[in-house]
Amino acid sequence: MGIKAGEIIFFVGGNGSGKSSLLKILTGLYPKSAGEIYLNGIKVEIEQHQYLFSAVFSDCHLFDGMYGLRNIDEKKVNELLQLMAIEKHVKWQDNKFQYSGLSTGQKKRLALVCLMLEDAPIYILDEWAAEQDPFFKKHFYTHLLPLFKKSGKTIIVATHDNRYFDVADQLITMNDGKIVKKKTSE
Repeated sequence: MGIKAGEIIFFVGGNGSGKSSLLKILTGLYPKSAGEIYLNGIKVEIEQHQYLFSAVFSDCHLFDGMYGLRNIDEKKVNELLQLMAIEKHVKWQDNKFQYSGLSTGQKKRLALVCLMLEDAPIYILDEWAAEQDPFFKKHFYTHLLPLFKKSGKTIIVATHDNRYFDVADQLITMNDGKIVKKKTSE
């Protein structure tokens, strides 16, 4: 399997097919039990390259602040909150997010704001759209993912949303922890 910079890759498959586990291996959060990972043709230990990834996993957790980031532009934060349609529910004050009573979908939108502020070259989104309302789910697939791609990001998404499979440059089907089918848009 190969991933090129600037692509949108969807991992699809049933529950328990291995999508989330593979994403955690790719980001160095889980150790690989077999195989090798290459970066620009060079074999690497991916744990040494975690700086490449920003991720929102299906069981994401939020913190009030952006730890490890300095000089966060308040204007940029407010633009991203507006892009995610949560500006009425979340405020950025004193270098912290202030919010209460967010739905699960809104929490994932805030996590996506954090991911964009981290600005890593590779975005990992694990079932991100699962808790979104129909309007925002469509917005995610038809507006946000192409926007990320246009900005040069590589986007890797675990999803069940077959309605939007055409957005992906690569569609990789998994079953029982293995890649069983790969389809590219080329």
